[in-house]
Amino acid sequence: MDARYYITLRDFVKDGDQAIVYTHGGKFVAIIQFSGKYFYSGEDIGWTKKGKKFLFPYRIKFNIIREAKTPIKIRYSTEERENKANNFNPNLIDKLTFIADKGKTWNRYVQVSIIRITKEDFNIIKNEINKQYNTNTKIKNKV
Repeated sequence: MDARYYITLRDFVKDGDQAIVYTHGGKFVAIIQFSGKYFYSGEDIGWTKKGKKFLFPYRIKFNIIREAKTPIKIRYSTEERENKANNFNPNLIDKLTFIADKGKTWNRYVQVSIIRITKEDFNIIKNEINKQYNTNTKIKNKV
């Protein structure tokens, strides 16, 4: 992470915490668990921003608990028609409370960032990923 996320990483992300990984395009792709303490590294990890090397020097190790076989995709579900809400495309987004805007601008809630979500939202996404494995394997929560 870059300097904007230093305080969050330092004060709120701890060894053993779990997270849902979201990628561009509205996809939840994995459940991870952070391990150890954050650290600073100037080592190049191959990222660029506007054609220039970009370090993301504040880092924390993690283990992948479960990777989605097929990414869990969300998209906007609601638009305004004649001054009324039209829920034309119900999908997982409608079950998540941390994304209050279910319209075209919903993705503002999941920009490149690290955000806290409710246990309920974590469990909803985790359960969607677990369904792909057709198993009763339980994953402990520590959100």
